Amino acid sequence: MDATALFESAMELIRQRGVHGFAKEADLVIVAKTRMDGKIAEVGLVAAEFKFEPAYTGAMASEDVVDWPAVEGDIAKIKNYVGKGGVGVAYAILVDADGRWRRRHPNAPEGSEWRDWDNGVSALWTKVGGDASS
Repeated sequence: MDATALFESAMELIRQRGVHGFAKEADLVIVAKTRMDGKIAEVGLVAAEFKFEPAYTGAMASEDVVDWPAVEGDIAKIKNYVGKGGVGVAYAILVDADGRWRRRHPNAPEGSEWRDWDNGVSALWTKVGGDASS
C-alpha cells in the first residue's frame, strides 16, 4: 500500500463511520493517525493538515470553529511540504459537518475539490504530490 492509498483508506473509514461523534478537530486527527500509524514506516511519509467544523445547532449555530484563512494556509503548507521534498504526498482536509463552509465557498480553491460525505457533511479535499500535484 502506498502513502496515497493509506491516507485515502483512513479518510474513507472516517467518512463511513460518520463525523457527528467528533467534538473537535483533535478527535478526527486521532482516528486518522491511529489508522495510519502501523503502516507509515512501510509506505513512506505522508503529511496531512486537518480542519474540522462541527455541526452546531441553536445558539451556537453562528459560531465558526474554523477560520477560512487557516484553511487556505493549510493548502499553502502542504504545497510547501511537497515542494521542498519533505514528503511525496500531502493532504489538506476540511471536514465540514454541516456544510456551512461549502455554502460560503462553493467554488473550491484551485487544486481542491468538495466531496460529499452524506448526511450534509462535505469535505474540502486537497492533495499535492503522489499521482496528482498542484
